[in-house]
Amino acid sequence: MAKKTDYFVCSACGADFSKWNGRCTACGEWNTIIDKPQEVKVKNSGTPSAVPLSSIGKENLERIATGNSEFDLVCGGGIVPGSVILLGGEPGIGKSTLALQISQKLRALYISGEESPAQIRQRGDRISIDPSKVNISINNEVDDIISLTHKMKPGCLIVDSIQTVYNAELPGIVGSVSQVRESASRLVDLAKRNDIPVILIGHITKEGSIAGPKLLEHIVDTVLYFEGDFSREFRVLRAFKNRYGSVNELGLFRMTEQGLEEVKDKNRIFLNPFRSPSPGNAVSAAFEGSRTILFEVQALVTFSSFSNPRRLSDGFDINRLLIICAVLEKHAGLKLGNFDVFINVSGGFNISETSGDLAVAIAIASSLKEKSVEEGSGFIGEVSLAGELRPVSQIEKRVQEFRFSGFKRIYVSEGDVEKARGAGFDGEIIGARTVSQVLGLVF
Repeated sequence: MAKKTDYFVCSACGADFSKWNGRCTACGEWNTIIDKPQEVKVKNSGTPSAVPLSSIGKENLERIATGNSEFDLVCGGGIVPGSVILLGGEPGIGKSTLALQISQKLRALYISGEESPAQIRQRGDRISIDPSKVNISINNEVDDIISLTHKMKPGCLIVDSIQTVYNAELPGIVGSVSQVRESASRLVDLAKRNDIPVILIGHITKEGSIAGPKLLEHIVDTVLYFEGDFSREFRVLRAFKNRYGSVNELGLFRMTEQGLEEVKDKNRIFLNPFRSPSPGNAVSAAFEGSRTILFEVQALVTFSSFSNPRRLSDGFDINRLLIICAVLEKHAGLKLGNFDVFINVSGGFNISETSGDLAVAIAIASSLKEKSVEEGSGFIGEVSLAGELRPVSQIEKRVQEFRFSGFKRIYVSEGDVEKARGAGFDGEIIGARTVSQVLGLVF
């Protein structure tokens, strides 16, 4: 027995509703909610059953190495058989190049819905992959892709891109919410039933999220974003969801004529090796997953020509910047009310933690006072609303990174001094209780 029911879906984001609305409450778009009739089968499923968790045997999680240590690191140590990875990023950032590079190690079936075989071969020759180890198919129909996968039994299935795949049995244009959702669901089922890892390449919207229904990110096992500035050669791979590993790991690549190269000296990206002491610069250390990365904060403080001075930031949270400016005025005596404050984190790095607060405060004071920070100085600490310095996590690893890079002194909170000195740093560890004390020591 089946009964017919209606529900409504947003054609922009895929959100479901029980009744029609003029505006989608999920994404905010107008006139995007459409009627979606469906038939729901009603059946007697019998008495449900359950088993104790202790009766389920333990299973070792095997991983497949891709030959790319940076990609494997972000995935948690390699690709898990049967897992589905969604790789997103801006057009031209290097998603297809990365997928093609790792495909030869995986004995992959590469499905392309955007490029011709000649274009893929040309890119493969440029990045020096072995063409005999990769099978290419130009296909968009999901049933054909599934049939070909069953026939060839590849070590990995790569689909470039999921927005070009469609189901011929469904209405709607290619790339619509319903087509992307159904195609992705079919490919996820293929991966789980056959223990074949699947990599789906996805486009992103102007807001920076992966195009298609939000459900797409929920049904896959891992969501990776490929980031970078087209004006620079470096690329960053981040995990925003990972059922088989950490979401804090970060992979670093350099885009060259031969494709994407793994970056060995990671601090070269975010620190200028030829930098010289100048007002407005300070160096700190961020902890990303299992890595510690040194980055340089650049500040520019200028007299404002507006009644409301501006506070702008690139790579640092603007709300944290407003807090730090207020703390410097209230507790350090810096008069910033008539000055514009601009903050930039060099190398395009985005700081997602508070350990860089002290470096931002020092850079602002340095630019305002027009005094340079002494060469070889590093700053680690969170700034509280009371102007105090608070300890940060993994202080030992941050200090060790400064030691490897040849720094001579590090300013930390009083609560971190003992741990910092136990990290084997050859230089000077200077502890302070407040931001004001650090300013007095530095300037």
